[in-house]
Amino acid sequence: MTKGVKVFWGIVVLAIIIVVVALSRTPSGSPTGSSSSAGPVKLGVVVPLTGDGASYGIPVRRAGELAVEEINNAGGIAGAPIEVVWEDGKCDAKEGTAAGQKLINVDQVKVIFGGVCSSETLAMAPLAEAAKVLVVSPSATSPDITGAGDFIFRTAPSDAAAGSVAAEYAYTKMGAKKAAVISQTTDYAQGLRKIFTTKFAELGGAVVADETYNSGDTDFRSQILKVKTGAPDVVYLLPQSQASGVLLLKQLSANGVDAKRLTAEVLIGRNAVAENKTEMEGLTGIEGWFDEKGELASAMLTNYKTKYNEDAPFPQFMSNMYSQFFLLKEAVEKTGGMDSEKIRDYFYGLKDWKHALGTLTFDANGDPVGLPYSVKQVTGGELKELEVFRPAVQ
Repeated sequence: MTKGVKVFWGIVVLAIIIVVVALSRTPSGSPTGSSSSAGPVKLGVVVPLTGDGASYGIPVRRAGELAVEEINNAGGIAGAPIEVVWEDGKCDAKEGTAAGQKLINVDQVKVIFGGVCSSETLAMAPLAEAAKVLVVSPSATSPDITGAGDFIFRTAPSDAAAGSVAAEYAYTKMGAKKAAVISQTTDYAQGLRKIFTTKFAELGGAVVADETYNSGDTDFRSQILKVKTGAPDVVYLLPQSQASGVLLLKQLSANGVDAKRLTAEVLIGRNAVAENKTEMEGLTGIEGWFDEKGELASAMLTNYKTKYNEDAPFPQFMSNMYSQFFLLKEAVEKTGGMDSEKIRDYFYGLKDWKHALGTLTFDANGDPVGLPYSVKQVTGGELKELEVFRPAVQ
């Protein structure tokens, strides 16, 4: 090989090396390790999409999808789009476990929003805690979630406060001295039942019937007979699903039980009220309060109605899910990435964060603090607010 040829090939090799090095470098403005160069921001969401729980799981998912669409259209999180892996928890512990295992071990997410139901959330909690995966529920209210782990948060208030508010309202405002309870055998309903019966007795009232039923039951005559025998002033209804709650109302009336009706948030979903005006007339319900007329909340609720041609059935829980995506965006951008431990610490340091859900501060257990409750009643076929309760201690 002549000297000229050697020089030529030397130049070619040098050029190739320069090109390879140049291509391997990160372009200006996109530093190595940024969200935009590392792909989408991936998280999992567990909601009931089938079964009775779908009546609130689907609206909560839709609220989350509104947030994802808005954030991605505005540039995503630190320049990267949000990618959501949706799993159907079916409002069931077994399904919640399966969903959590898949998201953690297969999809390898570091953040899970959900479950919507307490049973889903409690089932996922030990898995997530062991894997240091952050869980944030928009609507799971069982008191047991309070001690579920250092990585477990929720933006809905605990039933430890809600059940107490219900008992106090029944005794002091509804004039009830005797109460009956009919509750579904789920974590959510039993959490409320336990707190209510304890508080009502402490106030001086008597629980004359404390009846339960299983998921899937449709005939409540035996439970209603015991309720009727006790002659209560109020019946506290705690269904996990709207379907069983409506059946309870119908069968109470059919069997001549004329006591006042009191319930929690599930049965006063706006869709259920609109579809069962006659059965629900006079029903009083207690749910977490938030300012539906606030700028961000109002915009979200309006966008939801425009897109789905219905009023938001569960505005507080839906607002919680919607806001959680914006909270994650802020946390990721402030802490520098999807590091679950850093995001966890950021959440614990949160004070009076404002969004569509209202104002949010987490306590040392990952529970929101200072949340008031709204007492509503179905009057003339419409759900109207009677008053707002703010518990002294939560």
